[in-house]
Amino acid sequence: MEMLKTVKITQDNLPLRDNTACSIGNFDGFHLGHQKILNKLIEEAKKRNLKTVVVTFDPHPKKILSGENVCTITNLETKLAFLSKLEIDYLLIIRFDENFYRMKPDEFLNFLSEMLSCKLIVVGEDWRFGYRKQGDIEFAKKYGDILGVEVIPVKSEKINGKKISSSTIRKLLKEGKVEEISVFLGRKYCIFGKVVKGHGKGKLMGFPTINVKLPPDMCLKRGVYAGYVIINHNSYRAAINYGKRPTIDGKDEFLEIHVIDRDKLNIDTEYIKVIFESFIREEKKFQNIDALKSQISLDIKKIKEVLNKNEVV
Repeated sequence: MEMLKTVKITQDNLPLRDNTACSIGNFDGFHLGHQKILNKLIEEAKKRNLKTVVVTFDPHPKKILSGENVCTITNLETKLAFLSKLEIDYLLIIRFDENFYRMKPDEFLNFLSEMLSCKLIVVGEDWRFGYRKQGDIEFAKKYGDILGVEVIPVKSEKINGKKISSSTIRKLLKEGKVEEISVFLGRKYCIFGKVVKGHGKGKLMGFPTINVKLPPDMCLKRGVYAGYVIINHNSYRAAINYGKRPTIDGKDEFLEIHVIDRDKLNIDTEYIKVIFESFIREEKKFQNIDALKSQISLDIKKIKEVLNKNEVV
């Protein structure tokens, strides 16, 4: 993983000294709609010589507002990697709690102006904010005039006449349909993650893995995927398993990556990028370890066939 250019901050790091251009949202998934907004943010910030800030929330506001269990498309490492590639200056992660939820629209705009020195807001055209979503673009423009904050709405990105939505992407990921979401993302679905030490069970079975610990609420169907892993800018074919490893322990969820071309492998990095090409099979508990080993061999054979049909990353 390349050196991160985007600085992650919280309310504890405020106020910011630089004048900024802000965009507000969850940006979960970094789909084409998100990219359109952020590219506009960068373009307009450069014109005005402003630093860029992306404001997002943790936990997802829907979890507080409706108790809805909203799963995560993009973990924090992936979000930071994408923002760094765009050269966004700051990612502000706001603790979304009862106090923040009750902030009125004018209070939220005051917060952006006073704490972030925000001079420009670039958001989607349907942006709603503040207590019970009472604030909208028109309110933001009128109140922004008082504060000296310009507001630029960005039209929604659509495919076949339908607005791209994170909820559609979440549904497809839960079904393991990683191929289908690429049209919404403008790229293949991928995850950046920090390598963690595993229990060595894969190595004992003859299938060593690189392990990544993900948030417990990831929007990803448990099972085996064909894909690639990028390590130190090099791409390797990979068998990817996401789940609780029910045959071995069945406790914590892990993303396990078995690099198929092990002879070329040099793991000297803290972070890796995992690219999902195709869903192979669902997670299953096998009768014993030998049965699991036999299935893994079959999985790898199928994954090679799938990857041979597709372009090399």
